[in-house]
Amino acid sequence: MARVLIVDDDASTVRLISLLLRCESMDVIQTFDGKQALRVMQRVHPDVVVMDLQMPRMDGWAFFEEARRQGYDGPVMVCTALDARAAQRELGADAYLQKPFDPDKLVESVRELLGRAA
Repeated sequence: MARVLIVDDDASTVRLISLLLRCESMDVIQTFDGKQALRVMQRVHPDVVVMDLQMPRMDGWAFFEEARRQGYDGPVMVCTALDARAAQRELGADAYLQKPFDPDKLVESVRELLGRAA
């Protein structure tokens, strides 16, 4: 079963993404800021990370850099209301999705990232 880590401070967004991916038989881990996500990643190695950029305590830029520094080399998708494509290029993330997003596009993008990671 594919394991997806969600990193987003907006509870309704986390619930929506979780529901969509669980309906696709994916194991979803919910976190609400970068620090929490890094703690989770010490125990669990996700197959894909879906992350926002603007979050309290540790934003998406800092989270991404620290996750890579700690050895996470799996695919990461930036999902943000900011310029998601520019952020993807700036970070070197594997994919992006602009908020508000099409639910089908989210699922399709995560599946594509899982296919690349396999």
